[in-house]
Amino acid sequence: MGPLQGILEALRKARYSAPKPVFCPNCRSHRMRLVESYGILPRNYRCEDCGYQGPLALELEPEEEEPR
Repeated sequence: MGPLQGILEALRKARYSAPKPVFCPNCRSHRMRLVESYGILPRNYRCEDCGYQGPLALELEPEEEEPR
């Protein structure tokens, strides 16, 4: 697979992936709310537990099983 094919595959996965739960980078709470989102600008989140506000949020990635 060439470099272009790898990029195209990554874009396909990103385009069709389901939304992942987000967590606060400060207190690890799952009570994060999207405050603003303006097209191409980064999303801005606010934690309802500790008050953190910013573009960073932690996402959980599903674990991939290793081939046996």
